[in-house]
Amino acid sequence: MKHVNKLALVGLVALLGGALSGCQKNEPEVKTNPVQEIINQAEKMGEEELYKKAVEEINGKSFTVIANSSRMKDAFPAWVKFINENYKEKFGLTSDFKADFSTTQPKNNTIFNQIKGDVTGTNHSISMTLIQDGSQIKSKMTKPGYLLNYIPKEWKESGADAAKDGTPLALQSLSKVFAYNSIDTEEGAFNNVFDFTMKDDGTPWHTHFMTPASEPVGANMLYMLTNPTYTAVVKEAYDNASETQKKIIDAVINEDKTQKFTALGKDDGKDVVSYYGNSGIKDQIAAAGLSDDPNAKYALAWEFLFLKNYTPETDDGPMCTNLTQKSAAGESGLLVYSKFRSITESATVTLKDMRVAAYEDGYKGFGGYMYKHYLQILATSPAPWTSCAFIHFMTNHQEGFKPWGKDAGGYSANPKVQANFDHSKDGGDEYPIKNDKGYAWWTANEAGKGRLVLEDGEYCTKVAAPMSEWISYLR
Repeated sequence: MKHVNKLALVGLVALLGGALSGCQKNEPEVKTNPVQEIINQAEKMGEEELYKKAVEEINGKSFTVIANSSRMKDAFPAWVKFINENYKEKFGLTSDFKADFSTTQPKNNTIFNQIKGDVTGTNHSISMTLIQDGSQIKSKMTKPGYLLNYIPKEWKESGADAAKDGTPLALQSLSKVFAYNSIDTEEGAFNNVFDFTMKDDGTPWHTHFMTPASEPVGANMLYMLTNPTYTAVVKEAYDNASETQKKIIDAVINEDKTQKFTALGKDDGKDVVSYYGNSGIKDQIAAAGLSDDPNAKYALAWEFLFLKNYTPETDDGPMCTNLTQKSAAGESGLLVYSKFRSITESATVTLKDMRVAAYEDGYKGFGGYMYKHYLQILATSPAPWTSCAFIHFMTNHQEGFKPWGKDAGGYSANPKVQANFDHSKDGGDEYPIKNDKGYAWWTANEAGKGRLVLEDGEYCTKVAAPMSEWISYLR
């Protein structure tokens, strides 16, 4: 047996040690995002300490945000006023605290590209965002690290549901509801969610709706409808539909070409499948992993009929204006509840005859859907302390949420804040559409309540791929 030269062995060990040491030195250092470090500190701070940091950072300077809501422009001056009224002397300010504020409200889903561009670019001007669409936020924003989450200390102590509204932090939940112009409309014309796809006699019905391409939260509603929680609600609506509606729904599901449109008073021999085309529902159930849910076919049938028949809109504001025209007698829409706030009575426009479908006695099915506005901080925020403080103000103070809470249809995730906003009697007997029954009523999944389809970003992300392809195929 040969003996190893001890000197050679020592030299080899030294050589390897040097090589390993060199490799370790060449490894990139793990750097902590400085904005994240500030967020970590801010989450442990009370209001006064946090606001003082923000004032030191932004006093006399500019603060820029990007948002899916124009009301940010009203919230920031309220925060500045709050500082001057409550903390000016405590902070040792010899003159009023001031800061310039600018915000943009991107259209057609471009907010994600603008945020990415600001974070990955060389010049970082945007500090924070108020953004919607839980599914895209996760896949496009938080996963690659463009947006960071901040949860105020007082918000966590308020009784807010951190598991549901904390990650990402929700400013508010908003309702989009089925509503209709009741002028010349028979009682019970809209007492079932299937009525927004066709009349009792099977005649196709064209509900106004903002296209998913214009606002993807509409697609999230369609994704969420495949959840067993909501397929059961649609099945209940099917059970209470007219016999003719049921026949058409069954024909859509089974692609039955023998079912004629006899109820339409047409003698052209056209069948349901020839009129609408093949639904592909059976294949879609398999593609979306819905085979274990016996009610999934009814939810997909509602989506099929709704998407085939709805009247496309690009914005809820003009849609609301048009629906409240006296000339729009009998027309219906699925739109943001709060939009009705801006309607002014005139000889041609009225809110008196507008009705929320879910408020009608005996209504069956879901009353619309609910999505959220989330507050997030850009990973390259030039004013992170101010971002945290402004978020704190909007989520913990009545004055901070007032731009949204002053109207029906928007609900703070902080129960202490939301307690200041009750719109249940805003319209009285004259304008019943303004009498908001409130968050608890709208989100309750039980007969006689709002039964809104609630956005869940995790679930939407899970089914988005197979569902988006099918939705695109339909419309």
